[in-house]
Amino acid sequence: MRLGLFVLLSLAGCAAQTSRSDVYIPPPYFDEGENLSSQNCGNETALRQNQWIVDVTNMRTRAKCFNFIVLSQRTILTRGDYCDFNKNDTTDLRVFPEYCTWRQKEEECLRVSVKVLDVMQIVTNPSDPFEITIMITEKMPTVENPLCLFNRDNVMDLQLQRDSPYFLWNPATIPPIEVNVTGQSNCSAVLSRDDLDFSEYYKIRNIPIQNILCVEETIFEYSYLINFYKGRYFLRGLKHGPIHRFYIDLLPYIDEIAMHAKDISALRPIPETKQPRGFTTPDNLSFPNCGSKPTSTRRKRENDDSSTELPSIAGQILGGNISQTGDHPWHAYIENSQTGGKCDGTLISPTVVLTAANCLQGSKAEDLIVSVGMKRQRTAPGVQRKKPSGLITHPKYDSAEFISDDIGLMILSEKVEISDNVRPICLWNDDSDPNLKRVAGTEAMVVGFRLADNDTLPDKLQEVRLPIRTHKECYLSKRRFFGKLLRPGNNFCAGYTNGTTACNGDSGGSLSVEKDGRWFIRGIVSSGMAKKVMFEGEETPLCHPNQYSLFTDVAGYMDWIVENTPDIAFRS
Repeated sequence: MRLGLFVLLSLAGCAAQTSRSDVYIPPPYFDEGENLSSQNCGNETALRQNQWIVDVTNMRTRAKCFNFIVLSQRTILTRGDYCDFNKNDTTDLRVFPEYCTWRQKEEECLRVSVKVLDVMQIVTNPSDPFEITIMITEKMPTVENPLCLFNRDNVMDLQLQRDSPYFLWNPATIPPIEVNVTGQSNCSAVLSRDDLDFSEYYKIRNIPIQNILCVEETIFEYSYLINFYKGRYFLRGLKHGPIHRFYIDLLPYIDEIAMHAKDISALRPIPETKQPRGFTTPDNLSFPNCGSKPTSTRRKRENDDSSTELPSIAGQILGGNISQTGDHPWHAYIENSQTGGKCDGTLISPTVVLTAANCLQGSKAEDLIVSVGMKRQRTAPGVQRKKPSGLITHPKYDSAEFISDDIGLMILSEKVEISDNVRPICLWNDDSDPNLKRVAGTEAMVVGFRLADNDTLPDKLQEVRLPIRTHKECYLSKRRFFGKLLRPGNNFCAGYTNGTTACNGDSGGSLSVEKDGRWFIRGIVSSGMAKKVMFEGEETPLCHPNQYSLFTDVAGYMDWIVENTPDIAFRS
């Protein structure tokens, strides 16, 4: 059992008619100044000097691939089916500036080339061979102005054609060739010029139609679709297959590109809000009389902001207060009798404890003990200790990643006895609200037994109020870190930057919100950034007190929770 400690991104078509894709794709959020993927990207001078193009050579086999696009000083991109270099080749691959390979001798070029460190493929569709290849390199000293990744949505109309023209470009087309672009609704007419039935082509290859762009003009077999907007160029599409006018739209894949890239990060798209489903109780509560407790008026303590950052992950109460008896009657303390591991959880019904998947990973039900009604970390009158009969982790949870779908359930072998000190919390009964519009800024309650001030282990249950942060607040606080780990709809951030946070061993505990006198669980303590401190005589990565923590968003998993909880049901 883990201790909750983890050391660780048409314009009007040919008929000049307005169209909108059936599936709306929102703009990516970068915010590197003017919402750019890289500062100073898309510079026209760089275009004319071919600074966005590099070539890759396998120094062992002498095989070469040309026309890779530069997205940052350490990231290049190309079509995956065009060049079959893979991870096994990285030790032999070198990246050369395009002008170097054409104009200078190889020995001179080696002075400005860099090594390839990693090769990754993004598959645009499992049944289609088209892939996007990303290569991570050493820092390229010749790159100052990379090409921008597209930063707007996929709505296309005639007005945008005038204000934001598109071009087809490769090193042989300087300046690039301006073209008319159309989305899915007009592609069939454009592609008919190649004597191919567009609808049959994409059905056979099972390509998502909203991910397709078509152009009127033809150009070389290998080219890029770029967009000019407000004085900068943006990469929008890659040439696909034998059809000259057919391009894969990169917009739907930008979050994955940013996840794998270096020096680039993006806030993942926020899913649509779901309508809530009502519970079977008359007052729409997950369990009768859930979530009631004495009101606490204590406030958090303020700490200074003097720690240093370590870019790793800790499973996470610093800056908290001692809770009063009965304040958190749903809090559960989880112990592994075999490993000594400890985690927290939350009673959501008389037979089920909700916790983080990382608390259950690798554990056996017979090795775990769940204690409810605890005020201290030792057995006391009124404490109920139960054994679980089954453990359920979310099917999409990845133990190697620790972040996505970090949610689990413990099914108890017998019911707990409901009392003043033991009762379930209410499950969220509002909509899923992935934008956090209703709860952003709300001070939510987090409780746990683990690290307190001065990195000490408290004997008594701690509590702290942390404000729920918007996804943009979270992302902008540490773009690279949260660009990779923040997943709207699956998790969210909360906390301060003053030393008040959830901490090591608090994993699996609740982040709860008070509504109409009752408490509802909205988050599960999952993870956060770490720093190195001296703890019990050793340098140990512990929770970073001056960064936001990540919480699994319970509202996004309501269907799964209710489906696996025997004594809770939705109204039919």
